[in-house]
Amino acid sequence: LPVVVRGAVRATFQIVRTPLQAITGIVTGIAYVSGDAFGTMFEIPVPPAGEITGALFIDKDDEGIETDLVLFDAPFDQTADNAAFTVSDADMEKLIGTITFATFKNYAVNQSSVAAGMGLDYVAPLQKIYAQAVTRGAPNIAAANLPMVRLVIRSYE
Repeated sequence: LPVVVRGAVRATFQIVRTPLQAITGIVTGIAYVSGDAFGTMFEIPVPPAGEITGALFIDKDDEGIETDLVLFDAPFDQTADNAAFTVSDADMEKLIGTITFATFKNYAVNQSSVAAGMGLDYVAPLQKIYAQAVTRGAPNIAAANLPMVRLVIRSYE
């Protein structure tokens, strides 16, 4: 049966920006190929439940190469850095979704990409999401220029 709501309905949420997080495990000075794990699994601190509404990728190495950020609600069997990224069928059941950073703004010595409007709902009782970056090009990162990411979340706390 249809539900009829009369009167004012109030939804409470808070917009949260996670701290900027370096993508860990990237071996510098080595060329990657498209589809490689770009670094290793890392954790992003998040509220216990919410909706990922946007994300920021800071490219300190000025590469501007499309990169996916694959998000899981539990740890997964990770692929070694600079190897073809693979996910088992069992780990796919932990998948929250994938954020693609494809359009970059160049600022002469670095670049950034913003992904918005994805609407990825999640529940994270341990208040962390597990992430893996995957390159869609051939970056070669200098030692002091690790890329960083940040999520924008609509928290339902």
